[in-house]
Amino acid sequence: MSFLIRKANPGDVPPLAKLLADYMQETCRGAWGGNAVLLDQHLIEKAVEIFLAETSSGEIVGFLAWSFSYDLHWCMKGAFIVDLYVCPQYRGRGAAVLLATELAAEIQKQGGTHLKGGAVETPAVHRLYRRIAMGLGENEYYVSGRAFRHLASLSGKGLREIVKNLPEPAWNCEP
Repeated sequence: MSFLIRKANPGDVPPLAKLLADYMQETCRGAWGGNAVLLDQHLIEKAVEIFLAETSSGEIVGFLAWSFSYDLHWCMKGAFIVDLYVCPQYRGRGAAVLLATELAAEIQKQGGTHLKGGAVETPAVHRLYRRIAMGLGENEYYVSGRAFRHLASLSGKGLREIVKNLPEPAWNCEP
């Protein structure tokens, strides 16, 4: 299955709100505390940026929410991954890794050099993060250095090529 990865726009808020409700139910066993009006406003203001994974039939089946960040210790611009979610029936088909490569390419275009984020207690997200990132603790990961540049270079490539060529976690320690 192939996915179109694209930036969310205000017209995407209704299906995105549904995904957020599903995500919160799965991960926190509770309701989404946000609302579509605020999310729409925050997308317009760019308070949060969201990439979507969409099927060929136009169904939105996953998202990666992020915001710009800054690492004061190393004086590096980058991005913080707020949340990453793919509908259970579409997991294991590459949507999450396509979202991650797209984000890395976007941040690199804007002069950034790293991604940082946490993982909720979802085994699939932990597997992806452990495959490409370095851990900073129990649930916090980063992609930087050679690993970040390599991940960004995979954006736009076919899923098989991406999966075959994901960066090694040790590359995060290389400039």
